[in-house]
Amino acid sequence: MRFRTHKLSTTLVYAVTLALFMLFIFFLTNAGIAPRAGRIGDFDPKGAATACFGLLGLYHSIAIIFFNDDDSPKKTDAATDAHIPRAPHSYTGFVRQAWYKVLSVGPIFAVFCTASVFIWHSFAEYPGIPGTVWGDYPLSPLPALSLFLLCWAATNIGLTFASIAEAFNRDRTGLFIAAMIVMFIVGLGITVGFILLPNQPTGSALTVAVIAVPLSLIAVVGARAWAIARVAHYDANHPRLSARERRRSARFGHHPQPRPRLEGPPHDMLRHGEKLLFHFYGHRSAEPQMLIATDQRFVRASVLGSGRTFVLDQASPEQLAGASSQRVGHDLMTIAHLRDRQDMRVIGGDPEQSRTFAEAVTFLARTGQVRR
Repeated sequence: MRFRTHKLSTTLVYAVTLALFMLFIFFLTNAGIAPRAGRIGDFDPKGAATACFGLLGLYHSIAIIFFNDDDSPKKTDAATDAHIPRAPHSYTGFVRQAWYKVLSVGPIFAVFCTASVFIWHSFAEYPGIPGTVWGDYPLSPLPALSLFLLCWAATNIGLTFASIAEAFNRDRTGLFIAAMIVMFIVGLGITVGFILLPNQPTGSALTVAVIAVPLSLIAVVGARAWAIARVAHYDANHPRLSARERRRSARFGHHPQPRPRLEGPPHDMLRHGEKLLFHFYGHRSAEPQMLIATDQRFVRASVLGSGRTFVLDQASPEQLAGASSQRVGHDLMTIAHLRDRQDMRVIGGDPEQSRTFAEAVTFLARTGQVRR
């Protein structure tokens, strides 16, 4: 199984591309044809800033389209290896992205677009009304700061609704569609707000921006954390099938299997020379699952039977950041926290053993040593 560390370079490429595209659009609208009587389709250059500010609001509010599945195993891997389970269905890879990727998209997109607007203004046919965001853009840092914060907030708002949609994507189709519709409506509202922004007083725009950014940050962090927990809960209770298991199910039909007995350490999944450090069993999912720490990797596995485990996910020791044991609703969830990728989680198990396991993993991640 391959593991890939997602870098910010992709976000930077998208940000630069967006800024250059908007620069091209502004040049086209700024060179518009002055409206004449009886002519349809002529564009007044006075509206160049208004139209392009509106597009900035639209693009930032739908920044979710720039996410992909870089942090997940590729579908081709599952297709070529019958032992690799199918990746969970997702309309984006949003819940599998590292936290820094999610929180960096807004400010990175905003800073490039805000900087490009200075170029807009230097070529503008109509420099705007003094005292407004557009009129004061080259004269004071406040209009640029207002635009930067509002673009950032627009991205956070879009990602908040994307989190809600992702949380319901697997099992609540109606709520998923509703969340997407609301996200579309809110995106239109943000676009209208940005259309009105160039002619707004700079002080008023900055006040709104200063209020919007922290509120939107709280919303996106909370919504994403809830979405990740809900998705993890669903995936744990609906284990994905490998290609071999899907073929067997299609041929013979699905028949409930007796729940495997949780007995003994998972020595069967160890590689040659690999040493088992500690492990933890969960038992609330359709198939019991476990977290396993060895001297070479960290693993989430499914228990197929006594002495039989199936590796679902794995990470290198360098990716391990620690572990925690917590209650999510009525369920006990043991979580292995990983750097630059989605955490590993299992549901259920003994609470005391869960806490002990979490403490041991955290100590191992921090010191590189096994706790005695």
